[in-house]
Formats: sequence, structure tokens, C-alpha cells
Amino acid sequence: AMRAISAHPLVAVRDSPHASSPRVRRAGYFTPRASRDSGSRSAGGDDSQAGLEVVRYGLFGGSAATYPLRALDDRKRATDAHTSTSYESSRKVNAATTIYEDGPLDALAISLFNHKLLSTVEDASDGYGTRLSSIEKEGLPKRGFARLVALAAKIGSSGRPAEAQTRVVTQTLLSLIPPPVRFLFKKLIKPSNWVDEMNAKITVGAFAWLVGPCEVVPRDRDGTMAAVKLKKCRYLEQSGCVGSCVNFCKRPTESFFLQAFGVDAHLAPNHEDGSCLMTFGQPAPVDDPAFQEPCYVTCVNAKDTGSRGDSGKDTSGGSCGPCPKLGNQRS
Repeated sequence: AMRAISAHPLVAVRDSPHASSPRVRRAGYFTPRASRDSGSRSAGGDDSQAGLEVVRYGLFGGSAATYPLRALDDRKRATDAHTSTSYESSRKVNAATTIYEDGPLDALAISLFNHKLLSTVEDASDGYGTRLSSIEKEGLPKRGFARLVALAAKIGSSGRPAEAQTRVVTQTLLSLIPPPVRFLFKKLIKPSNWVDEMNAKITVGAFAWLVGPCEVVPRDRDGTMAAVKLKKCRYLEQSGCVGSCVNFCKRPTESFFLQAFGVDAHLAPNHEDGSCLMTFGQPAPVDDPAFQEPCYVTCVNAKDTGSRGDSGKDTSGGSCGPCPKLGNQRS
């Protein structure tokens, strides 16, 4: 299927910087010209921005993400359309436009994580988990990332406060790394710039299946190659929820690296374009801006007050404060 996509005249193919498959040619980003019958010409008649961009990523470069080149502009126009009426300009639109094709190893990693997530959902040791009925299980997506998002939503709707959600997801992530490995890492390797650089490389090579294409970039404060830029976070795009971004991804990931490897990490999601910057060797600030983000106007879980109703129309009659799923968190 990917051969057909990459051969299409509207497709630009690019490897993730750390995809290691020798069979895939590395190519830079480029903007292809759309054919007349592509149906993707711009409104002004200039089709230079039409087409697709395919990025190879993940374990051994086995996965691919396909981005419409005009998606960012369309997203901005949609946001402008909403905010020009009764919504505050701080509210964003989040629409899933990326097409993912998971390679065999990434699909296996997702399946393993889903198995552990289901155990977390049904674990009642903290007073919140409950076994799912056969009907509830049948209602879940059968496999893949859609199942992951659905299970995360189960954790989010379990009644756990935000801090408890972070705690159980952190434990689920930690279960992916054998305890002896975590113990030895923290015992033998002390925090340093090269450790931060190593964690950045490990993240790109081993965890892109969870967040999508990403690359190592210089850390802002000193230029050390100890930061990871997520092109467009897969989980944020698929969940479409600011609170879930923080409770299921940002806070657990920060906690995971600290507990597993003794390394500080700070995730800074960008709700303008769906990207995220993960910086190693830098703790999250006490007053993290991520805790003040309002709901997306497209969020199906948004609270009626200060957000949209079930009809999708504006029912707020006013402004929207922080996403209600964030609670009163501080780093």
C-alpha cells in the first residue's frame, strides 16, 4: 500500500531522521504540483500547495505518516472561523488529518501497550478500576492505535482525578521496562548532558510508535542535542482533548523518565499546530502553561459551560477557562 502512495505524483516521501531501514531512500521535504484531476487545487487556482507528505518513522523505519500539505492552513482557517464568532481566540480546532500506517514492530508495541492498558482499566486496586463487560469490550476498537485512544478514554472517564490518572498511566509505561534495567540505569548512570542526549535518541528510536514522527533537535538553553520535536503528536491529534494530552501523555511521560532513568524531562505541547517539544535535563516549570489551556472547540468531551454543547454549536455564552479535565494541577 505504501509503494502505491509513495509513487503518487502528489506525494513527498521523507524518512524520519532516525529511521534506519537501508531499503528506504531518504528525501527532503518538497512541495509537489498537483495534477489537474487531483481535486486538490487551491481556491485561488494555485495548486502549488496541494498534495501529500509521507514521513517514514518508528522502529527500523517501518511505519509511515501521511500529511496533507494544506492541513495546517485549513486548520488555521477553521480556528479563525470559530474564533471570529463567539469563541475566544485562545480556543483551537483539532481535526485529525494524518493517516498512519503502522509497521509490524510498531504494531506489536501498540498491541503490547494496549494489553497493559486494558489491565490498568480493569485494575480496581486504587478504587477506580472496574472489569469491563463483554459488551463494553466488544464496543472497543479491536486493535491498533484507535484501541489505545479508546482505552485511554476509559481511564479518563473512570472517576480518577487528574493526578491519579497520571499515576496509573506512569505505572503502565514503567511496566514496559524491566525493573532490573531501571534500577541499574539509575545506579550506574548519573544525569549529564550525554545521558540527556542518549534519552533523546532512545525516544525517537523506540517510542515514536506512541507519538508519531519526531526528531532530535538542539536544547534551547545550551544547544545540546537533548530535545525531541514531535512533528504532530499522534495521541493529541487522535484524542482531540487538551486534558487527555496532559493526563495521559505529558505528565506520565515526564514522570516515566524521572522514575525509570532519573532524568528530568519537560513536554511542551503546541496546540496551534499539534506539535510538541520534549526537552531532557529540564524539569517542568511549577506554573506550567499546559495546565491553563482551554478546550478545543472540536472536543467532544468539552464541558458545556464555556465550551460547546452536544450539538456542536456554541453554548458557552462567554469565555472558556482551562480544560475541566486538567483539574488544579501544578508540576
